[in-house]
Amino acid sequence: MKQLTILLGDDHPLITTGLRDVLLKTPLVSRVDCANNSKDLLQAVDECDYDIIFLDIHFGNADGREIATQLLQKQPNLILAALTSFDNSETIQTTVNAGFKAFFLKSDDITELVEWIEKSSFDTFYLSRQTKESYTNQSLFNDAKKKTHIQLTLREKQVLELIMAEYTTKRIAEELFLSEKTIENYRSSLMLKLDVTNLTGLVKKTLLLGLLND
Repeated sequence: MKQLTILLGDDHPLITTGLRDVLLKTPLVSRVDCANNSKDLLQAVDECDYDIIFLDIHFGNADGREIATQLLQKQPNLILAALTSFDNSETIQTTVNAGFKAFFLKSDDITELVEWIEKSSFDTFYLSRQTKESYTNQSLFNDAKKKTHIQLTLREKQVLELIMAEYTTKRIAEELFLSEKTIENYRSSLMLKLDVTNLTGLVKKTLLLGLLND
């Protein structure tokens, strides 16, 4: 079986150091690196093809779910595991939508993380045993699929996809053969549905809710 390279992303060095020491004792693991801020983490990914990244959802001033999108663009086959202190339903659902394959609490027994790595069952989402005391996999996925009941029309999705691709209003209008005023109306409708006030909020909420993942 292939040995795994792992990156730990957390802004608390005591956590990354302790976890690294344990993981390096696992025969299946050949390398474990640590990053204590998002800049160092993204740089590490540019320099090495990791198999697994354990990522803090609240990573200093950064949001691990937003970082996840960047990571998966760089390495689509990357396995992301959330490592967090928060187990509320919104955190779990948005983590699923962001592309994570596992959800662990920092209070989980570290041996559970090792067991997950050793089993290498990365095709299905893994929810730690402690978290399962409050949430079941089935209810989690049902809630995630609901996307908080936000329903977009086909045209709204097309406009949103182009906004996410950083197209200007003029370019979106040309691409969809619509007027710029019509595109502005669609953008306003999207902001209203997602309850945001600017494009930055629109992009962030789209990523967190996984609205374009289907």
